[in-house]
Amino acid sequence: MNTQEQKQFRADVSTLRPKDAPLLSASLAIADYDRTRPLIDGRIKPEGMDLKVTIGSIPEFCLVPVYEQFDFAEMSLSWYLMAHCRGEPVVALPSFPLRMPIHAYMFVRADSPYTKPEDLKGKRIGVKRYRSTNNVWIRGIMQDEHGVKPSDCTWFTPAEEGAGFEIPKDVSVTVLPSEMPEHEERLFTGEIDALFTPVLPDAYYNRDPRLRRLYPDCRAVARAYSQRQGFVPITHTVVMSKRLFEKEPWAAISMYNALNDAQGLHWDHYLDDPKHSMMCETLFTQEDERKIYGEDPWKQGVEANRKALELFIRYCHEQGYIPRRPSVDEVFAPNTLGL
Repeated sequence: MNTQEQKQFRADVSTLRPKDAPLLSASLAIADYDRTRPLIDGRIKPEGMDLKVTIGSIPEFCLVPVYEQFDFAEMSLSWYLMAHCRGEPVVALPSFPLRMPIHAYMFVRADSPYTKPEDLKGKRIGVKRYRSTNNVWIRGIMQDEHGVKPSDCTWFTPAEEGAGFEIPKDVSVTVLPSEMPEHEERLFTGEIDALFTPVLPDAYYNRDPRLRRLYPDCRAVARAYSQRQGFVPITHTVVMSKRLFEKEPWAAISMYNALNDAQGLHWDHYLDDPKHSMMCETLFTQEDERKIYGEDPWKQGVEANRKALELFIRYCHEQGYIPRRPSVDEVFAPNTLGL
């Protein structure tokens, strides 16, 4: 979807914001993605706001309650759902700056016999944190599609969970002493059998021959999953302070529009000429992705992402993140539901 087409779906903030009101001073924390950069560098400005943007690392948005520090912020989807169900002063916008081919973040030793989730039943799995959003997706897929429940594996993590998350009673999670080796080394020495991680391991970047992905043809598996489901798994959303939302509800729509406009600007930039990207095969990648994922796999809004969100909410409930299953409409700012 190009920028002009996206603008057809933009709400008119000028009719919602008080006439002649001064610019709203607001803060946003978000990662430096290509799709957010026009907002970061000021080419795109949210209507009615004087916005100060803070760039953060992607893991930061999974480890701290960003809604306590900023008016708007990128946030782990699982942490947001936990905060919502606890009644914390935060509300989400149906904008999703991070999606991940989840299957690509499951690793084993190169010499292991494991090639599918069924092989990991009864095995020891290392994770950065059990509660990480990517693990919600991985465990949900393992149970739904492969019959492997979280309680069928033993989990190891180097840190306490935080965020008020409590490990389900039927799941074994061991917090290892911080002075012990990293998970990659534990995998190589045989202390764990697999590694699930939200970031690619250093050993993988360095082409360590001892490490490989679980699936021999991971790209085909991830693509097949997205084609069956109709989405690439969502891992982050954008949240807004509830206090600000209650005072200035129009600001939710203004920020949603700005995020969409920033994404559209870069989408058009790549479509206008693939040579704008440094990646050598961008032309071929664009052609392949449009065949596999459709014209706009990054489409925002509640309706376009309802299936993925309903599934993720179910996974969070089943895995003990939230005490109930809220509706998709409940967890987003009410005035953004039709956008």
